[in-house]
Amino acid sequence: MALNYKQIPYQTEWVEYPDIGKVGKEIGAKPTTPIPDGSGTLLWTCPMLVDPNHLDSNGKSTVLSDSPLIIKYLDEVYPEVKAIPDGTADLHNEWIAFIGQNVITKIASLVIPLCPNILSPRGQEYFVTTREKWWGPLEKMCPDRPKAWKEVQEGLDKVAQALDAKTEDGRENLRFIPGKVCYADFVLAASLLWAKSIVSKEELDALKSWNGGRWARVLEQDVAFQRVD
Repeated sequence: MALNYKQIPYQTEWVEYPDIGKVGKEIGAKPTTPIPDGSGTLLWTCPMLVDPNHLDSNGKSTVLSDSPLIIKYLDEVYPEVKAIPDGTADLHNEWIAFIGQNVITKIASLVIPLCPNILSPRGQEYFVTTREKWWGPLEKMCPDRPKAWKEVQEGLDKVAQALDAKTEDGRENLRFIPGKVCYADFVLAASLLWAKSIVSKEELDALKSWNGGRWARVLEQDVAFQRVD
């Protein structure tokens, strides 16, 4: 979404789950996330960025992993349109943590058990094997979906309150910075898109209806930035 917003031409290369680590090593990306087994070993994750327009100290394409680092880099080397406006970095960090606590972690238990449904057979086998090693049987990850969705709804209520508090009259506000697009908006939209890509139509329709249809409007407002080139 950020690349589209910043109008930077790019080409997406899709990588299957079993190949993410291999590709990360091959292109020279750094692993980003501790494997949740207590070992301290780091895991390669997507997205990863290869920028042939800016060379590193070895004369090779700049390679980055981890979304926050990628966004910071893109704003530094392509500053014409800032995804994180000047002076808002700390506020962005606080908002990202807020969305993580109140939305992403709550949606995860609903979405992760369904992820194999949209993967190739090879990806399914890898995903189930690794995730069940970390967390146990996926089918037991969310034993009560209505209860889990209720927690998501409560989290989104907090998000709605926080957004509306940014306006002087408390009217509905869909943006982190009222009237201006920024990376914080994409973090919220991406968490909803994650659910949209996997959960049932019935569950998605319910989510989109909450708070007077606010979350449908959040998904729709930046649809132009959701394309994948």
